[in-house]
Amino acid sequence: MAALMLLAGCMTHQPTGIDERQTSSINQWLTTDDADKVVSAMSAKGMMPATINCRFADTTPGQVAYRSKFTWKRAPANTRYHWEVGDPTYLASKDVASSRTGLRRVFAKTVRDADTGQKVGCSIWASSN
Repeated sequence: MAALMLLAGCMTHQPTGIDERQTSSINQWLTTDDADKVVSAMSAKGMMPATINCRFADTTPGQVAYRSKFTWKRAPANTRYHWEVGDPTYLASKDVASSRTGLRRVFAKTVRDADTGQKVGCSIWASSN
């Protein structure tokens, strides 16, 4: 269900099991599942990601995993947004898809793992109101 909400561009429901402590921390590295839950909870409070930071949690071939960290801002009325973390090729495809739905990239970052040379990127797209 979280994947479908990401494709829709904006998550607006409050998942159960997320408390104030989890949604107010901007200095916590989150797994993808936890990030989905926190973004949903913050969206329910009228907030959206302002910036995103990303890093590798695991660089094992075939088991690559990422962690994300967000800063937040008040979401303007009727703003749609979408965020993604992944390798640069994946993000490029998401950039094209987001553009087709009227979203533009408002924040992006790329990180290179010093040991493996692998790159991970993270981006936020939003509608312009």
